[in-house]
Amino acid sequence: MSPDHIKPSTAIPGCAWILHFDDEGRAEPGDEEDIAKLGAPGEGFIWLHLDLNDARAKGLIERLAALPEDARKTLMEPMDHQFIDHRGDIVRGAFVDRERGVAGRLPRTGYLRFAFGERFLVSARDAPVNAVESTRIALSAGRLASSPLELFETIVGHLCDELGKIIFELSAALDGVEERIVADGKGQGEGAALGAVRRVALRLAREAAGLRSPLLRLEATLSDPEEEELKEVGARLARRADILAHDLAEVQDRARLLQDELNAIASLVTNDRLYILTMVTTLLLPATFVTGFFGMNTRELPFTETAHGTAYAAGLCLAASLSALLFMRRMGLTRPHREPNRKPPRQE
Repeated sequence: MSPDHIKPSTAIPGCAWILHFDDEGRAEPGDEEDIAKLGAPGEGFIWLHLDLNDARAKGLIERLAALPEDARKTLMEPMDHQFIDHRGDIVRGAFVDRERGVAGRLPRTGYLRFAFGERFLVSARDAPVNAVESTRIALSAGRLASSPLELFETIVGHLCDELGKIIFELSAALDGVEERIVADGKGQGEGAALGAVRRVALRLAREAAGLRSPLLRLEATLSDPEEEELKEVGARLARRADILAHDLAEVQDRARLLQDELNAIASLVTNDRLYILTMVTTLLLPATFVTGFFGMNTRELPFTETAHGTAYAAGLCLAASLSALLFMRRMGLTRPHREPNRKPPRQE
């Protein structure tokens, strides 16, 4: 089976592609006749994927008699949250997915809108998104989908797979930060890398929570025996979302611990610099006192009439500083009270 035999076509205005599935779940390119009989009884089912960047897509949605009004609004109107709603025989909703370019996944996100019934699935997006593109490629390579519900599970499964890949990349980035911190014990320059990981993890946590909650609600609200299959699919996808949320929580915990480590290292560096500044100030304080004393405009100051008086005064300043240094050494104040950095044992 050719990997391009269901390649997207622009023959139908506003339609990214339309696929017809036979009773065995094999996908073949569809045509305008399939749009006309969308949702009607017959062999297999239809997947209609719409490009909302094409202004004609809204007119195409209005022509779909199988869709109720709320499903049409879901497909057409701007979206700002993830959700799933089940009413009657129609399941509709929207999920956040990564946009997809020619070279693969892009850092931008967009909403994948969908509505499906017993014999059709309609999806829509503003820009190409990864989950549906990956699903189309898998179908072209021979994957089967015997029902719209199975196709929906495949699409959301690809969405979860991509989130899992991103989480793995974040974990690998944290491994690198951790190794560099351990290697030099200073963590110089790692704050920016760690901050980027934390920001991405925070956004992913919101996305994973927005995916997990609707799936859990879908599983919890279905009680009709005829909806058992939909409930099982919701439960399987909710478990996958649970795993993603758990993995993200671990990444965030590791990032927080590394941030605490960097803050501790920065505090030690700051303390060391303050210690040096304090030592210098303390050593110069006696000399400052001596110079201040000899700078008084009073009569009978020492060494005013003595040969080499300036040298004697300088020696007195030096002696005062040395006396302060000896006193601090005797009191144990000339070294910071912390454990020195120890290099990790070399592994054979």
